[in-house]
Amino acid sequence: MLKIGGAYYAFDLPKICDFIAEKSGRELAETEILDSFDFSNNGERTLNAKTVRELKSPGNGQENIIYDVIKIFVIQVVAFDGEGDIDLDELPFGTKMAFNTLISEGFLVKINE
Repeated sequence: MLKIGGAYYAFDLPKICDFIAEKSGRELAETEILDSFDFSNNGERTLNAKTVRELKSPGNGQENIIYDVIKIFVIQVVAFDGEGDIDLDELPFGTKMAFNTLISEGFLVKINE
């Protein structure tokens, strides 16, 4: 096992799965109301038909960006090649950022040997 900063870590897979499911399940809904009018013989406008539609779209793309960032961080940590007990100060900057962010968000947790 690889130690980082004197501790062992593992991905919290249920939390990562919940995060992905939450972000991918969001939909934006917009209601569109179409009114159709007719004019009577005396020039009065009357409502002929009213159509109400609910338009759904799969979010604004922000969820995809967040998902991709987390995915890149996971890849960065998994791709790190080290042996023994790695000092946090010896990690490359990108790996430190990924490691710290994943811990901060609860995706990477400290475990017992």
